[in-house]
Amino acid sequence: MSKSNSALSLFLPQEVRARSHRLLERAEAGKSAHLEVDLARLGDALALVLETARETYPDFLIPPYGIWRDLEAGGLDRWGALASARGFETANEMLAAAADLAVLAAFMKTRHPEDWTFEDPMTGTRVAGRTASALSAFHMFAAGSFSGDMADPYRADAETLIRLDEQELASGLQWDLQDDAELLQAMKRHLKRLGEALALRPDLFAEGKATRPGQLAVRLAKDGDGTVKAGTLLDRLLEALAPVWEGGAALGDVTLGDSFEHSELRGEEGNAIVPFHLAAQEMVYSLVEPLAWAGLEVSGLEDLTAPADHAHAALFVRSGVLTLRNGDADLPGEAERDRMIELRAVSAALTDRLAEMLRRELEVPDAQLPLTCILEGGTSRAGSRILQQGGGDVKKLGKFLNPGSVFWLPFGA
Repeated sequence: MSKSNSALSLFLPQEVRARSHRLLERAEAGKSAHLEVDLARLGDALALVLETARETYPDFLIPPYGIWRDLEAGGLDRWGALASARGFETANEMLAAAADLAVLAAFMKTRHPEDWTFEDPMTGTRVAGRTASALSAFHMFAAGSFSGDMADPYRADAETLIRLDEQELASGLQWDLQDDAELLQAMKRHLKRLGEALALRPDLFAEGKATRPGQLAVRLAKDGDGTVKAGTLLDRLLEALAPVWEGGAALGDVTLGDSFEHSELRGEEGNAIVPFHLAAQEMVYSLVEPLAWAGLEVSGLEDLTAPADHAHAALFVRSGVLTLRNGDADLPGEAERDRMIELRAVSAALTDRLAEMLRRELEVPDAQLPLTCILEGGTSRAGSRILQQGGGDVKKLGKFLNPGSVFWLPFGA
C-alpha cells in the first residue's frame, strides 16, 4: 500500500495526540462553537477517578487497559481456562490465538441493538456495554465460529470471516434475526471486510496456508529483539485495516479510517483532519498482554492516546469540565460532525491533563503509573459507571458521538 507522507503522519500516535490537544486549546480559548471547557472542574473529575480506582484496586496494583479485563468479568479468568484446555505447544501458537481474539474483540466493538444485554454462558448473568461486546466475541471465538480448521477452534481465519453465516452470528451475539436484521447485516459485512483486508496483506497476516490477524504479532515477535514498538504495531494495523473503517476522511486515494475533517480547521496550518483510530489503538492496548505472555515487551505505550470514546466524554461532561453549547440542538451535517470531533478529541486531550494531575496527587512518576493503568483503574471505569447511571447530561452523548450512524463507531445513534 502506497501512502503519501501527509497520510502517513495521520497514522502516527504523536499526531493523534497533537491534533486532539490542538482542539482542546481552541476550546480553552473560547473558539469552539460546540464546547465550553472549565479546567477548574478537573479536580471534580480527579475525585471521581480516585474514588473508582481505590474501590476497584485498593492496593493500586492496576493491570493494563484492554479487552482482557472485560474477559475477567465476575472474577473469572476466561482466557486462562480456554488456554489451559487448548494446551498450546509453543509460545507462538498461544500468541497467535490470543492476538486473534484481541483484534477481533476490538473490531467487534460496534453499534449494537438498543438496550442489548448478553447472557454469559459461563455464569448465566447478563452484561451490557463493552463487557457484552467482549464476552460475545470471546464465546464465539471459543465455539470456533471464526475458525477454518475444525481441529483447531481457537483462531480467526480470514476465509471464515469472509463467509460467516448470519444465523450463526445472530446466535453468537444473541441478536434477533428479524428485529436486529440491519445491524446483523452490517456486522456480517464488517467482518467480511476484515477478512478481505487480511487476505490482501499476506506479508503481514499469512503463515503457510493460514491468514489470521494474530500472525502479525507472531511476525513482529520473530523479527524483534524481545521488544515490539507500540507505534509499529499501530502503523501495521492501520496500514492494512484503515480502509475497513469506512465513512471517515481520506487523503487522495488513502482511506484514513477513524479520522474526520473539522470544517473550522480548514485554512489553518496543515490539513483539517483529526485522527482518532479508536479500534486500532484498542487493539494495540489489548496486544500488550499476549506479547508479554510470549516473553516480549511492548515499548512506546506512552505514545498512545486515551480512547476518544463515550466513557471519557461522559466523565468530563458529568464532572462539569465539558459543557455542550446548544446541547439539545439538531445541527446541520457539517456542524454535527464538528461537534462529534470536538467531543472526542477534547475528551482524549483532557485525559492527558487528568493523568498528570493524578500522578502529582499520588506522587508517582509516569513509569510507575502509565496511561494504560490510569485508563483501566480510573478514567475508563469511572466513565463507564456514569454511562450506566444515565441522566440527562450524558443521555444524548451517544447520538452526538455518532451523528451519521456509522456502524463501526461503538456509540448508539
